[in-house]
Amino acid sequence: MARCPCHDDRKQSLSIGAGEKGVVLKCQAGCDTRDILARVGLEPRDLFYEKRDAGRPETTAVYDYPNGAQKLRYPDKRFGWRRPDGHGGWIWNRQGIEHSLYIAGELTGSVAVAEGEKDADSLHRLGFNAVSGEDGAGPGKWRGEYTRQLAGLDVVIFQDNDKVGGDYAVETASALCGVAQSVKLLDLSRVWPEIPEHGDVSDLISHFGHDKARNMIERLIEITPEWQVQEDPFFSCFKTLNDFEEEEATWLVPGWIPEGQITLMAADGGVGKTTVWVNILAAVSNGKRCILDTPDAVREPQRVAFLTTEDSVRKKLKRKLRLAGANMANILTPDFTADRDGALRGLKFGSQDMERFIRHFKPSLCVFDPVQGFVPPDINMGSRNAMRDCMAPLIALGEETGCTFLVVCHTNKRKGAWGRDRIADSADLWDVSRSVLMAGYTEEQGVRYLSNEKNNYAELHETLLFSIDGDGQVHTEGASWKRDREFTQEAAENISAPKRDDCKAWILNKLDDAGGAMLTKDLEHDAQTAGYSTRTLRRAKDELKADGQVKYFQTGSAKDKVWHIQKIEHKTFTELASDMPTPWTNEQPLRQRHASGQVNPQTIDITTFFSFDHVGK
Repeated sequence: MARCPCHDDRKQSLSIGAGEKGVVLKCQAGCDTRDILARVGLEPRDLFYEKRDAGRPETTAVYDYPNGAQKLRYPDKRFGWRRPDGHGGWIWNRQGIEHSLYIAGELTGSVAVAEGEKDADSLHRLGFNAVSGEDGAGPGKWRGEYTRQLAGLDVVIFQDNDKVGGDYAVETASALCGVAQSVKLLDLSRVWPEIPEHGDVSDLISHFGHDKARNMIERLIEITPEWQVQEDPFFSCFKTLNDFEEEEATWLVPGWIPEGQITLMAADGGVGKTTVWVNILAAVSNGKRCILDTPDAVREPQRVAFLTTEDSVRKKLKRKLRLAGANMANILTPDFTADRDGALRGLKFGSQDMERFIRHFKPSLCVFDPVQGFVPPDINMGSRNAMRDCMAPLIALGEETGCTFLVVCHTNKRKGAWGRDRIADSADLWDVSRSVLMAGYTEEQGVRYLSNEKNNYAELHETLLFSIDGDGQVHTEGASWKRDREFTQEAAENISAPKRDDCKAWILNKLDDAGGAMLTKDLEHDAQTAGYSTRTLRRAKDELKADGQVKYFQTGSAKDKVWHIQKIEHKTFTELASDMPTPWTNEQPLRQRHASGQVNPQTIDITTFFSFDHVGK
């Protein structure tokens, strides 16, 4: 570091270093390198080693590789490369040179692999053939070219006494296993228990001297067994389908809620999500039928749990569960209000605390209401990858412990949305769930619906119609094949129909006042003034046009065309006599025209209708 000559430098801000090709200058204040050189009487070419030998840094070691390249070690422990230029000089890089091991001795018989050239030379001085890679230790630094050079030889691998060295040695042994004649991975601590952190074979030789170090190494090679490929826990997770047992889906509630999986229940606020899950929870806890069960359903009482951050257990949920006939001794829930020390703050999806809770109590059913209360605070629910990682541990927990998860969430208010698009905050909840139930209101007073919108293990059920009495208990009101889409669209139609009918009458009256026709832009302006939305006006015009009550026409030149809307006066038509000639022909059936060659069958697109049975065929 030095003071820069190009500005008032009160501290050393000019960095001067030795690069591969020459001296490197950098002013931390941003001065241009050419200005700095000019100020001290130098030119840019003076920085390059090829042009000025005096500027080339001193080397402390030169390692000759079989491919002709040389690796240079500098006093500051940096390394550089050079290769012959074919004219007795050097090119100061290694571009275009094939990769090769550094070889101290010969590639014959038994060969020792060390981390670096210095260690390889140290081993060779003891009488061993030794090699090292070009780039030292580190992930991915052992190359396929090295493996091929050692094929068929007996190899012993020296690992430095640190994690990087150990991992690199294992990577090297894995690559050579099955290619070399034999492989041994040597642990220097077995003969030198006091080896320091990062200690290597050169340190061993320096500490004990050549003769004793050679004896220790020969003893270590003798007592070390051949290395065997160790199964990676990651790869052991992958199996062929022959290793999987084929199982039928099991159910907590047959056909509706699969056992050990995630079921999602979504609805707008106030529809009765809590009342529905209370009914299910109570039934499972006391071994009775729930609202989703068939009349002949039978189950044993089971332990269940619920986690909620919305309703009070003491003021609301305990009473609802009691009235639903729940077995209180079989129901677990955390007391969030009593958690003064924050012990329950970590009870989130994907957390250790959640896993501990499920593994310890092993409930057959666990309800989360709402999902937002149990998503970790650092997770963006709109992020697909984040939500998948967050929810995925539930799947493994469910299959291992048999716990079924019922996740409750709100739906959004988007117009025209239904099914998956109505899931608030994260559509990934739909994807990760094996069954999805959506609730809402029907057009019948007091009647609501619970629609099976997704089911990975069975055909979709009929939609359940239910009501809720004054005590907050559910009662079946029948069934329907309508889905969430039909109910939401029907509700939207019923809300907008009166306004639209009023708008249609307004349009016809407006056209009468205008003499039967007017500019469409004037009609749109007047409609806005009258309080009709663009959407309502458009749909009203579309219905009037479809009914044949209005039509559109253009006036003006190509550049100045304007659209008009006109009211159609309906006239009375006289029916034609049956023997009256008609202007159209060729009305024989399409099949006959195929046979006569008048229609090419290949031009007819065919729509195929299909369905799935209960096993997904």
